[in-house]
Amino acid sequence: MPSPMTRRAPPRPRRREPAEKQVRILAAAQRLFVERGFVATTTADIARAAEVSEGIVFHHFGSKEGLLVAVAAEYGRGLAEAMFAREDEAHGAAEPDAMLRAAFAYVRERGPLSQLLMLVPAPADRSSARHATREQIVDALAAAFERWQQQGLVRPLDARIVAELLHALVERALVECFVRGDGSREEAYLREASRCIRGATRPEIH
Repeated sequence: MPSPMTRRAPPRPRRREPAEKQVRILAAAQRLFVERGFVATTTADIARAAEVSEGIVFHHFGSKEGLLVAVAAEYGRGLAEAMFAREDEAHGAAEPDAMLRAAFAYVRERGPLSQLLMLVPAPADRSSARHATREQIVDALAAAFERWQQQGLVRPLDARIVAELLHALVERALVECFVRGDGSREEAYLREASRCIRGATRPEIH
């Protein structure tokens, strides 16, 4: 029987799962990139903010550039989800106006992060990050055009190419509106982008 004077060992701290660590690292990286800028933020800063070792940061993301790519991919996934939220609610094709308004709102509400990821011209260390954002959105658009084409909601088209072209159009509108501009022409850019999309995808009339 143990002596009453025997000290019990302190409980072991709960082990944090790798996925939880990744989430915390990404959140810390996003916040610091926005607050300090990409160049001024170090992996040591991110590790301290996420309460992990710097080695864990490298283990999960490889480098600071790898972290920026992961932040950009997460941004792109969020933007794609926002664009297609109305489609999920209606169980049909989302209207271009609704999709564009959701995209513009998403970019506007994340102002500093949007400017960091959409900066034009992109520094070399951010080209992979821009590609990661683009791929998330183009993939979602291409899949949607495939569905809508099968349902007869858009004209026969090459879903991937049209998704790439329309992404370039909308990205330029967003950059001109929120990166180069102050957002005051948002309605004008929304109106013209919507007209372009409708004209490019409207079903053919025989």
